[in-house]
Amino acid sequence: MIDIDKYEGHTPAPWTNEYDEELGEHTIESGDGMVAQRVLGVDAQLIADAPKLLAEVKRLRKQLDSLREFCHKEDYDIYNWEVKNIEVI
Repeated sequence: MIDIDKYEGHTPAPWTNEYDEELGEHTIESGDGMVAQRVLGVDAQLIADAPKLLAEVKRLRKQLDSLREFCHKEDYDIYNWEVKNIEVI
């Protein structure tokens, strides 16, 4: 599991992917300034989407925690369910 605490304090979103046709390079920018420069290809979009991806990981973890809490209250065996269904998830 990824330790997402190490991302606390990152440059706030949104990040944008700006392409310089003359140089053939991408620059990733935010309202606070440059995040990355001289990035090539699809890596640029992945970097630009990093704050969105982190937010999605946090959202999904929160949902999973809620599911675990519900299952615990209802006395479901969530551990075995997760093991059996890991490929589905």
